[in-house]
Amino acid sequence: MKKQYKILFLIVICSLIFGIYQLFPKNKINYIALGDSVAEGRNPYGEIGFGYTDYLKEKLEKEKKLKYYTKKYSHSGYETSDVINDIIRNSDIKRDLRESDLVTISIGANDFLSSIDLANINIDSIKNYQTNVMKIFKEVDQCIKEVRKYAKNKLYIIGYYNPIPFLFNQAEAEVDQLFTYIDSEYQKIAEKYDAIYISNYDLFKKHPEYLPNPMDIHPDTKGYQAMAEIIYQRLKQEKLKNY
Repeated sequence: MKKQYKILFLIVICSLIFGIYQLFPKNKINYIALGDSVAEGRNPYGEIGFGYTDYLKEKLEKEKKLKYYTKKYSHSGYETSDVINDIIRNSDIKRDLRESDLVTISIGANDFLSSIDLANINIDSIKNYQTNVMKIFKEVDQCIKEVRKYAKNKLYIIGYYNPIPFLFNQAEAEVDQLFTYIDSEYQKIAEKYDAIYISNYDLFKKHPEYLPNPMDIHPDTKGYQAMAEIIYQRLKQEKLKNY
């Protein structure tokens, strides 16, 4: 009889320990989202709503793995220089980056887009555009370097997509070549700073419907959700610290 009581007692203790662990899970994540309008969550109609960062945050919350999340450092129109200046001047962002377990950054698109005339784009301009891209990646490198001064854990660099899908009808080979180059340059920077690069070019090439407004370059809800899912699956593969 005593033996049965001991077994019952052990079962109760184990259940309590398991319950406490579930109520107070360890190793929750501080997630900081940096970047431009894609990180902020601008939709194809100019409104700020849920972006890939918010959907990723929801996934982490669902698994009770999120301690802190902010995208307050992500702003529409931001270029690499804006992120660099924010980090240099803002003590809050320095603190959040130091305490982060995960940082995602979408940056560079506005630098790229400001150097090309979208209204008059053609095959020749696509070919010449690679020269501009080479210059811009020097700024991207400096931006990631500045982030890495403070963010010592997981850093994910989120890649871009062809913002004008109709180009595939005019110059698919040239566009593919350009974005292959862009992806390779992002990948080099990611490796240099021990970061993970997430390419989104093929995702949006396969799903042009994720860019429903031909007058706007931003994804719709399904596009942002698909981006978040790719990042989330990569996080699981990489066995994120504290995940």
